[in-house]
Amino acid sequence: MIFRAKYAILNDRTIIEDGAVVLCGSKIREVGRYTEIRDLYPAKVVDLGSAVIMPGLVNTHTHLELTHHKNLVNHYARFTDWLFQITTRSNCDDCQQINQAILDGIQLSLAGGATTIGNIHSSGKGLETLRNSQIRKVVFLETLGLSSHVFADESARISKTLKSLRNDDLFTTAVTPHAPYSTSANLYQYCAEIAKSDQLHLSTHIAETKAEIEFLQYGTGEFAELLNMLNISLDAWNPPGVTPIAYLRKLGILDLQPLLAHCNYLTDNDIDLLARSGSSVAFCPRSHKYFSHTNHSIMRLIAAGVNVSIGTDSLASNWSLSMLDELKFLADNYEELLPETLISLLTINGTRSLKLKYIGKLEKNWQADLIAIGISDDGRPVFDQICDQASENLMTVVAGTICYRNENLEI
Repeated sequence: MIFRAKYAILNDRTIIEDGAVVLCGSKIREVGRYTEIRDLYPAKVVDLGSAVIMPGLVNTHTHLELTHHKNLVNHYARFTDWLFQITTRSNCDDCQQINQAILDGIQLSLAGGATTIGNIHSSGKGLETLRNSQIRKVVFLETLGLSSHVFADESARISKTLKSLRNDDLFTTAVTPHAPYSTSANLYQYCAEIAKSDQLHLSTHIAETKAEIEFLQYGTGEFAELLNMLNISLDAWNPPGVTPIAYLRKLGILDLQPLLAHCNYLTDNDIDLLARSGSSVAFCPRSHKYFSHTNHSIMRLIAAGVNVSIGTDSLASNWSLSMLDELKFLADNYEELLPETLISLLTINGTRSLKLKYIGKLEKNWQADLIAIGISDDGRPVFDQICDQASENLMTVVAGTICYRNENLEI
């Protein structure tokens, strides 16, 4: 099959007019100008018209289990009040609810232009639903707990779950200790050990709020109050007295080049540690706005050479799971980011963040993960048209399979 469109974005620096992509199974066989390749490959041609074919977008941090939490969680000023609601509501979820939430989240992700996701998975439910879905995914098995008793249970659970799962081309397992305010040093180090021994990727939520910084410095504040409300003892908690990033370095987590979610509050020394460690950051722009966080350090991180990618977080803290919406938000609110940087953030940087290969570009012999964005074709620069509020995703292809098609698109 050949997909043809008014434009094709091959990577962060190459845009061609009258572009075409030739698919062969799950891979890209050829890419270039339609007039140059049409006679070389006799195949069905799908002319997408006024559209831009580009690499599929990579959502490096999302929580599909929380898809059904949209409009169910009240938006409070304090992050810990929001987290208390999530914790208490999630305890009531049954297997059917979680499966449906995951299925709905996948469809919303595909419709919004994501071909690959880094999904945080906190329960033992819904894993088969995830594994059997067509979207490409790295599934980070989440663990948390501060007590020694919980450590024994959680380490055994994670080990058992990992042994029961089989990776394939679209499904990769990984681990994620939740966050420093919810996860003991022992559990962090266990995750680091199993990640190293089994060659797994590791992610964690870090430096998300000012309250987290206070909790690590002094053991006081909103998180101490939240844990008390949840009847979680702090007897075994000894505040390390350092920033969250420095704490990860102390635990040896940064040695694994992890994917760090949010990183909303960083010092210059934190950024230096991240740059020297080779860690990646998953910035969630609209979730950042949802919680009214102050200016993110994205420009400082990029300037320091840190690999930054983009995530949606969940529908409990965002208005959609659309990566195209995320791109438009960045273009509207971060004018200092150049178009080629924005493309990198949502494509090849995401590939690096998830430690995947051969996705994030339209390139011969790479995976056929691509999307087609419908534009007005009004003469403006291509990127401006992509980021226009009227643009829409027409089609999402993962490993050569059309997984989403706009109702107005005829193929």
